Amino acid sequence: MSGQLYALRAGVSIEPWWNKAQVASHYGRSTRWVELMAHKGLPSRMIGGRRAYRLSDVDVWLAETFG
Repeated sequence: MSGQLYALRAGVSIEPWWNKAQVASHYGRSTRWVELMAHKGLPSRMIGGRRAYRLSDVDVWLAETFG
């Protein structure tokens, strides 16, 4: 998928960073939902001045937060 960001570190598997629209689409939600979850603690990182998400982190957070 084009437009994904990758963080490269020695010994760490490569997982893409997704933007808000991609995360919203993946979960069948709106971008506003992603923003609301971010305010509740959805894990993310600022990359290039934009918020980015890793789906593995989001999946764990959602399971812990909403069971």
